[in-house]
Amino acid sequence: MNHSRSDRWIRPLLGRADDMRAEVWLRCDSPGAADDPGNSGISVSGTLTGPECSTAATLPTTVTLVDQGHRAGQPPLARGVCTEPGFWTPELPNLYRAEVVLRRGDAVVSSGRRMVGLRRLGARGRSLWLDGRRFVPRGVALGAGHGALETLRTLAASGIIDDTGDTDEIFPLDEMMSQADRIGVAMIIRLDAPQTGAAAIDRLLERVEGLASHPSAVLAILPESLAGADSAAVIATIGRRRGTMLLGLEVDGAHPPRSLPAGLDCVIVSIPPGGIPHEGWQRLPDMPLVASTAVGHPMPASAARAECDRLQARLAAWARPESRESPWDWAGYLIR
Repeated sequence: MNHSRSDRWIRPLLGRADDMRAEVWLRCDSPGAADDPGNSGISVSGTLTGPECSTAATLPTTVTLVDQGHRAGQPPLARGVCTEPGFWTPELPNLYRAEVVLRRGDAVVSSGRRMVGLRRLGARGRSLWLDGRRFVPRGVALGAGHGALETLRTLAASGIIDDTGDTDEIFPLDEMMSQADRIGVAMIIRLDAPQTGAAAIDRLLERVEGLASHPSAVLAILPESLAGADSAAVIATIGRRRGTMLLGLEVDGAHPPRSLPAGLDCVIVSIPPGGIPHEGWQRLPDMPLVASTAVGHPMPASAARAECDRLQARLAAWARPESRESPWDWAGYLIR
């Protein structure tokens, strides 16, 4: 039997969900099933128990996970239905404990457990929405040290991290995201552009799917360099792997808006410190815009959070009511 040292192979996905009922799907791409490429002999069983919350008392219940059969080339799949579910938000970071067993016949080939969150997140009009409310992330670069996430939670700020895809950083990143899941810090991840080739794209997709397994990962930002000839195909493929995690593209706000690839939830408009975007951005694309500024030097989280407010005020003055055809506001503010 293979007792995996990591439970990252348990990948949650939220299905149909409302205040009374939520479908939870678990893709179980276990190393223990690797010698059965078709997964035809693998069955999944287990439970989903929760919610547990670090900021509130809860009454956990246990749901049975039901095997969903297998398609050739796809990992084993299980489904559970939670009644009166507790959804994840920064204020109430509800988590469920998934315990999964994979069997081939009567033999257990893999088992694992993972804390998962049910997150209702999306874009509506020119705003981002989390659990039925407008969500305006105010992101600051994540500082070093074990208390960095706790500081961000106190400031009601989102954390910004750069994910280079370096193998040596995978485990620290996963551990940090797990802490953000537990304490309730929304995280924004800036992804590096993949190198050319199918293998590099596959690695990017694996990173996206791994991040999307964390309810704290609310937004993944693709670099502007990805907006090339193949961007539509890459973004469409990412869209099938990211669950409810938002997907944005970073663009240079010093230039006017241009045609954008389909499949994005928002646009990250990068502007110089103390500057304003090109006037063309006052004629908005019909999607949320998040303003981003790189300050170019380390800044304490509290100072960066205050800079978010100054950026908001500056952009509010720039986008005067008389200069636009319909009322709008920026969907978020990032200081990095």
